[in-house]
Amino acid sequence: SVLEGYNGTIFAYGQTGTGKTFTMEGNRSVPELAGIIPNSFAHVFSHIGKAEEDATFLVRCSYLEIYNEEVRDLLDKNHKTRKEVKERPDVGVYVKDLLSFVVKNMEDMEKIMTIGNKNRVVGRTNMNE
Repeated sequence: SVLEGYNGTIFAYGQTGTGKTFTMEGNRSVPELAGIIPNSFAHVFSHIGKAEEDATFLVRCSYLEIYNEEVRDLLDKNHKTRKEVKERPDVGVYVKDLLSFVVKNMEDMEKIMTIGNKNRVVGRTNMNE
């Protein structure tokens, strides 16, 4: 559906230490170990590269985290500010004031992921021991 113009979300949920980060990101320096996010973007940009010349595409990327029931924009300079989840009949469910950046290729997406990863909360529980 994303390739037909619908919004897409990649979402991981689970207990600390269960492999969500590796599943989503993988090892970006080893192509065979790329995670769901880089593989999804590679698929999208491959599709765009094969599209007819008169087709236009707009790819935007946001990066948020839900941790201890708080929603945070990992791309916001003030990434510790809580964001609100809202719903409107015309747009559906959305995160108020969530930043979104246009990405034109895999390199742009990698930059977004790197910025967002620096702002993530990394929890430590007995599951990590």
